[in-house]
Amino acid sequence: MASGINVGDWRAILVLVFFLFSNAAVIFPVRIPVPHTILSKARAALVALGIVTPRTEPLKRAFFPLNFISAPLLSVLVLLASGAINGAVVRDGIVGANGVKPLDIMALFISLAYLSISLDATGLLRFLAFWVVQKGGSSGRKLFTSLYAFFLVCGVIVGNDPVILSGTAFLAYLTRVSGIVNPTAWIFSQFAAANMASVVLVSSNPTNLVLSGAFSLSFTTYTAHCILPFLGAAISVYPILILGLFRSRDLIPRSINLDPTVVDDMGDTLVDKKGAIFGSALLLVTLSVLVGTSTIGVPVWEVTVPPAVVMLLRDTHHDWARRSRILRNGVQTPQAVHGGTDRTKFDGPVILRGEIEVENLSVPFVSRSYSVQEEQGRAPMTLSTIATKYTHRFSTTFPTVTAVARRLPISLLPFAFLMFILVQGLSTQGWVEVLAQWWAAWVDKIGVLGAIGGMGFIACIFCNVCGTNIGATILLARVIQVWISGGTGESLNPRSREGAIYALALGSNYGAITLTFSASLAGLLWRRILQQKGIHVRPMQFLRINFLIALTAMLVSSAVLVGQVYVIYRNN
Repeated sequence: MASGINVGDWRAILVLVFFLFSNAAVIFPVRIPVPHTILSKARAALVALGIVTPRTEPLKRAFFPLNFISAPLLSVLVLLASGAINGAVVRDGIVGANGVKPLDIMALFISLAYLSISLDATGLLRFLAFWVVQKGGSSGRKLFTSLYAFFLVCGVIVGNDPVILSGTAFLAYLTRVSGIVNPTAWIFSQFAAANMASVVLVSSNPTNLVLSGAFSLSFTTYTAHCILPFLGAAISVYPILILGLFRSRDLIPRSINLDPTVVDDMGDTLVDKKGAIFGSALLLVTLSVLVGTSTIGVPVWEVTVPPAVVMLLRDTHHDWARRSRILRNGVQTPQAVHGGTDRTKFDGPVILRGEIEVENLSVPFVSRSYSVQEEQGRAPMTLSTIATKYTHRFSTTFPTVTAVARRLPISLLPFAFLMFILVQGLSTQGWVEVLAQWWAAWVDKIGVLGAIGGMGFIACIFCNVCGTNIGATILLARVIQVWISGGTGESLNPRSREGAIYALALGSNYGAITLTFSASLAGLLWRRILQQKGIHVRPMQFLRINFLIALTAMLVSSAVLVGQVYVIYRNN
C-alpha cells in the first residue's frame, strides 16, 4: 500500500481542512447575519429583473445558514477554485468511481423513498399501528412490546425514514390520548427499532446502498450476512429497554386507559384503501425483483425507478379523478367527498401533507382560480407571483403528489453527492490511503476480532463526526476498498475482509442511535417532528439513553457476526 503521494502538500491539507469544516457544519450548523446593505442591493436587483415585487415595508434581518448542504457546497467550490481538486474529482464524485455509483444509488434511494412515502400517505402504516394498539389491549407492557415489534418489522420493509415520519407523530398522539405524561420510553424505543431494522435490506437505508455498490454485494448476500446480527441486537435490546432504561411505571404504565373511540375509529386512518393495496403490492414486487435480479448484474435503478413512476402516475390519476368528481358535484372541500377514500381527508388521528400532523385537519381541495387580471390588479406580475400562482394551482389539483413530494428527502441528494466529491478529493490527495494503512496495521495485529469490533466502533463514532452516517459510510467504504486492494496480511483473510464490510453495515445503521442527533438525517428529522409535537429531547438525554442501546446492539451483533464469519469461512 505504499504510495508516493505526499499528504503534507498544501492541496492535501486544504482538502482535509474543508472536509472537516463540512462535517463540523453538519454537527454544529450556524447562521451568519447578512449585512443590510447587501440585502437591500440584492432586493433592488431582483425587483429590477422582474423576479420579485417591490415592497414598502423594511427588510427583515436575514441569515445565511452554514448547514449540511451549504457548507459542503462552499467547500467544493473553494477547493475547485484553488485547484486542490479538479473536474475529474467532481465527475467521479457524481458519476462514480471504484465501484461506487452515486447516480445509481441516489436514483434507487429516491425511487424507493417515493414508493414508501406514497404508501404511507394512504394511511396504511397508521392503520396497522392502530391495529397493533387494538391487539395490545390495556396492558402497558404488552402494548409497548407490540409496538416495538411492529416498528422493527416496518423498518425492515420500508426503511427507517417512513417509520420515523409516521411513527413519531403517531406515538406523540398515542401517548397524549392515553394519559402517558412522559413519552420517553415510547419514542426512544421506536427510534432504536427503526434504525436497527434498517440494516437488514439494502434498500432500507442509503448507507446500505453505498456498501452494496462499493463491494458489489447482491441483495441476497447482504441480507444473509446482516439478518442474524440484527435479530441478535433486536432481541438483546428489548430487555435493556423494558427492564433497564424504562422500568419505571411512569414511563411504561401497568395499564393504559385508551379512549375506545380512538381505536374504534382506526378505519378512518386508512384514507385510501385501494392505494394502500396497490402500493403494498407494488413495493413488495419491487423488493422481490431487486432480490431476484441482484445476482445477475441488472442495474438496481432500472428495477426501482419504473415502479416509482407507476406509483406517481397512479397518485396523479387518483388526484385528477377526485378533482373531476369534486368539480362535477360542485364541492369545494374534501369533507364532501363520499366514502372516506380521499387522501386529503383526515378525520381523527391522521396526517396530511408536508409535515406530519396527528390531529383533525380540513384542507380545502379546490380553491378559487386565479386570473392574470387579478394578479395584475393587486401587484405587478413577476416571476415569483407567477411561480406562486402555478405552484398553488398544482398543489390544490394534485394534493397527494404534492404531499409525497414535500416529504421526499430531496435535501439528501446534494448532500450525498457533495460528500462523495469530498471523499474522492481525500482519496486523490492520499488521505484515504493513510487511513487504510493505519487500519491495515490494526487488523494485522488484532485479527478478525479487531476487524469486526474495530470497524463497528469506528463506524459508530464516525457517524457523529463525519457529516451523518452517509458521510461516514462513504469514507470508511473507500478505506476498506484501499485496504483490500493492498492484498497483504489480514486483507487476504476472507474472515477479516467480510467481517469489516458487514461491521461497517452494522455501525453505519446503529451509529444513528449513539451520541448526537446529527449522526443521521433520521435523527434530525426525529427531533424536528418531536419539537413540532411539543416534545423536547435534550442532547444529553439523547446521548445517555441511546448510548446504552447502541452499545448493546453493537456488541451483540458483532459477536454474532464473528461467529458467522468463522462458520461461513471455516476452511480459511
